Amino acid sequence: MPEPVELEEALKLASETGKKILVDVFAEWCPYCQKMHSDVYTDENVLEAITDYYIWVRINVESDEKVDYHGNEMTEAEFASALENRSVPTTYFLDSEGSILGSQPGFIDASMFSSLLNFVGSDEYLNQTFQEYQGK
Repeated sequence: MPEPVELEEALKLASETGKKILVDVFAEWCPYCQKMHSDVYTDENVLEAITDYYIWVRINVESDEKVDYHGNEMTEAEFASALENRSVPTTYFLDSEGSILGSQPGFIDASMFSSLLNFVGSDEYLNQTFQEYQGK
C-alpha cells in the first residue's frame, strides 16, 4: 500500500522512476480533507492508481514543517502558497520533474478520484478531455 513521502524524497523518486507526484494539500480542521483521507485515499482503486502512477505527498497548509523543493527550503504552508493554493482539500498533479500539470480543488468521491488519477497518470489528458475519457 502506498504511503505519503516527504516532498524532497518524492522529487528524487519521481526523477528516478518517471512517476508523477500527487500532492494532497489539506488542513487538520477541514472536514472534507478528513473525509478524503478516511474514505477516498483508503479506496482500493485509488490506492492502485497511486501505486501505478504516482509518488504521494501530503502538504498541510498550516504546517511549519520544512520541505525542500529543488533546493529551496520552505514550510509546508509556504509550499502550498507557492502552488497558489486557494482552498482545501486540493489535489495537485506534478510531473516527474516537479512542475504542476494541473490541480483539482474540493472533495472527490473515490470512483471519480480513481478515474481522475488514471486519466492523468496514464497521460490520457494529453489526448482527450476528462469528459471524453469518462465516456469510454
